Amino acid sequence: MTLDLILYNAQIADVFRLRFFEGWVGIRGGHFAYVEEGVPPDDFTTTVRQDVNGLFLAPGLVESHMHIESSLITPRRFAETVLPYGTTTILSDPHEVGNVAGEQGVRWMFAASRNLPLKIYHSIPSCVPATDPEYEWTGQVFSADVITRLAEDPSVIALGEVMDYRGLMGDNERLQAIVRAAWRAGLMVEGHIPTLRGTELSEYLEYGVGSDHTLTYPEKIEEQISKGLAVMLQTKSITPENMATVMNLPDRSRVFLVTDDLEPPLLIEGHLSRILQLAIQHNLPPLEAWASSSIRPARYMGLRNTGGIAPGFCADFVLMRDLVAFPPEAVYVDGERIAQQGSIAPVQWPNLPPMPAEYAVPGPLEPKAFRLTPAQPGTTPVMANAVVIQNALTTLTQLEQISVTVDHDGNPVFEDGDALALASIFARDGSSQMVGIIKNTGLEAGAFASTVAHDCHNLLVIGRDAVSMSRAAQEVHALGGGVAVARNDDLLASLPLPYFGLLSDAPVPEVAQKLEAIEIALRGLGMTHQRPFLLLSIMSLSVSPFVKFTDRGVIDTELRQLLPPWAYPYASEE
Repeated sequence: MTLDLILYNAQIADVFRLRFFEGWVGIRGGHFAYVEEGVPPDDFTTTVRQDVNGLFLAPGLVESHMHIESSLITPRRFAETVLPYGTTTILSDPHEVGNVAGEQGVRWMFAASRNLPLKIYHSIPSCVPATDPEYEWTGQVFSADVITRLAEDPSVIALGEVMDYRGLMGDNERLQAIVRAAWRAGLMVEGHIPTLRGTELSEYLEYGVGSDHTLTYPEKIEEQISKGLAVMLQTKSITPENMATVMNLPDRSRVFLVTDDLEPPLLIEGHLSRILQLAIQHNLPPLEAWASSSIRPARYMGLRNTGGIAPGFCADFVLMRDLVAFPPEAVYVDGERIAQQGSIAPVQWPNLPPMPAEYAVPGPLEPKAFRLTPAQPGTTPVMANAVVIQNALTTLTQLEQISVTVDHDGNPVFEDGDALALASIFARDGSSQMVGIIKNTGLEAGAFASTVAHDCHNLLVIGRDAVSMSRAAQEVHALGGGVAVARNDDLLASLPLPYFGLLSDAPVPEVAQKLEAIEIALRGLGMTHQRPFLLLSIMSLSVSPFVKFTDRGVIDTELRQLLPPWAYPYASEE
C-alpha cells in the first residue's frame, strides 16, 4: 500500500466528536487515506514518513463570510497573507467590485481567484446597488439574468448577503426576482439582518435566507437559531454573554466564526485565527471554536470533504504546538506544505487578469465643488438633515436637524468644538453629487477622501473646509483611486488603489503601512474612533443603520426614504 505522506505521533483534533486523540494520518493524492489512533503499521510504502513529535494536527480554517476587497488587496495577495495563519478555504462575496464594475468586475474577481493554493469559493453579489438605483449610482444594476449567468461559474455556491431586507420584504420586484433566480440555480442565500425580529424576521426568512453575520446579542442568537438560521459571529459579536449563549445551545452546528471585513493592518496579524483566539479568550472551548471555524462552516457551504481530519477529506490541515498559538508550525493544502512558521512557501503566483475597463475617479475637484449656492447673498443660517455618529465604537448613526451658518461664498461656517464637518459624495461617472453635514467624526481640521466608500464606492470626501477637501480629492483622482488625507494644501497621507479604486497588488505589509499612516493622520486631525478609516468609509453604506449619505442625498436606511441634505433650497455648485 503506497502513500504520499505519513505523519505520526500527532494529537489529532477530532472536530466531529470534539476530542483529541494520539494517532497518525496517511495522505494520498491530496486526500486523507487513513486517520487512525496509535502508530502506523510498517507495511506502508511512502515517500515521507514524519514524526511530528506531539504537535496538534487540526483542519485548515474555513471562512464562510468575507469580502476580499475589504482588505484592499488582490486575491493573490490575500492568499499569500492568510495561508500562513491557517486559513485554507474561504467564501468570498465580491460585492465591492460588483458595485463599481458590474458583472465584468465580478468575473474579474472570479478569474483572479483561480489557480491559487487558497481555495476560494464565491457568492454572487445580490445588492448591486445596495438598495435601489433611484437612491445611489452604481456601475451596473444587477438583475435576475445577471445572477443566472454568473451562477454558471464553478466557484459560485451562494447568493451574497441580501442587505436590502426592507426591499426584499416590500415591493422590490427586481430583488425578489434575483433571489428566485438564485434558488433556481441551486444556490444558498446569505442574509444581512441587523434589526429584524419577530414577525418581520419571519417575513424576511420566508424568502429562503439562511444566515446572518451582523452584530448580535443573546436574545437575537436564540431567536435566529430557533428560526433555522446559521449564526455567524464576527469580532464585534464575540462577547462573554454571546459565548455563554452559544454554549447553552443543545446544537451548536449552525454557529460559525467569520471575519467579514479585515483591513491590512489587522490582516497581517492573522485572519480567521484572530476571531478564533478572541472567542477562546471569551470562554468558548478551543475545540468548539475550531469546529465553528472548520467543519461547521464547511457543512454550511456544502463542502462535503472539507473541514475535518477524516478519510476521504481534502488534506488541508495545520500542525501547531497549541491550538491558540498562531501562526501554525506548518500549513498544508491538498497534502502539500504551503506555509511554515508564518512564511509562505515559494509559489508561482498566476498573473492578474487584464482589467475589463478603466474605472474613472471624478475630478480633479476644485474647492468650489464643496461649496453651497446660497438662496440669497450674505451670511445665512440653513437647516441641515445631518448624519450624526452615535459613539466612538460603532458605525451607528441617527438623523438630526442642525442649523448651519453659510457665508456669502457658500462655505459653511464651523466653530471650534461644534463637531460638524462637510460630507460629499460624487458618483463615479460624475453624474451626481451630494454635499451635506456630518456630526461627531472627531475631525477638527483637514479632510479625508476615498474611493473605498461602502458599498457603491463612489468618491467620498469628508472634511472641515473646502480647500482640504479639494486637496484630498485631487490626490485620489491623481492616484486613479485610493485614499488620501490632507490639511489645507498639505497632503498628509495617501494609499493608491489602482484596481477599481479598491485594490492594490502591492505587498500587504506595504499596503498596511500606508493605511496605518492614513489612520495616524486622521487621529492627528482629531478622530478618536477605534477604527477611523472604517467609520468614514461606511458613512455611505445605504443599508447600515440608521442614516447614511449617498450621491443623491441623505437616506433613512430603515424607512428606505431619501431626504434632501438641506431643508432649504441650497444646491452644490456645478
